[in-house]
Amino acid sequence: MKKKELSQIDIYIDTVQIIKIDHAKLKNDIFNSLATDQRRSQNKRDYAYHDFKISFSQPFQWLRDYIEDHFHAQYQKTLIPHDHWGNIYSQHEFSPTRHQVDPLALKDSPDYTCIYGIEVAKDSCELVIEYDDNRRKNQTWHIPLEENKFIIFPSTQRYFISKNKNKPINVFLTLTYTYK
Repeated sequence: MKKKELSQIDIYIDTVQIIKIDHAKLKNDIFNSLATDQRRSQNKRDYAYHDFKISFSQPFQWLRDYIEDHFHAQYQKTLIPHDHWGNIYSQHEFSPTRHQVDPLALKDSPDYTCIYGIEVAKDSCELVIEYDDNRRKNQTWHIPLEENKFIIFPSTQRYFISKNKNKPINVFLTLTYTYK
């Protein structure tokens, strides 16, 4: 009997090790964008309205380099930066369910989405990825979010960050990539 796998959904989970990322700088950059209303979209009905622009900085570049280098070393795929932004969730807040592709412009859409925990209270929330296995629809995979942890998954997957169950604010960085 021969088997040919036609598709699969890969999820990559790791933590940043070896180097120290300045989380305070990344968090400060996101809060500055909030204070100056630097959003990815000014349309309150757009998912990107809750996404805050983040400027390039040394900690941001080190984080991006770390993720890209380790992904290439382990999986022989070169990640090419597409877009990035920050999100802030207070107690009881959660993200909208979304994916990162434009169905009308798939060629220009990212291949992978990466969620990185800048400041995340212990056991406060999860990344929930929706999927189906052809027969069973609307399945979900729950991954606890933690500080210094990153999760990479296909940008075609719908996902959300669950409700922040704790009082401290949770801060995340999202990076999207194409690959070759």
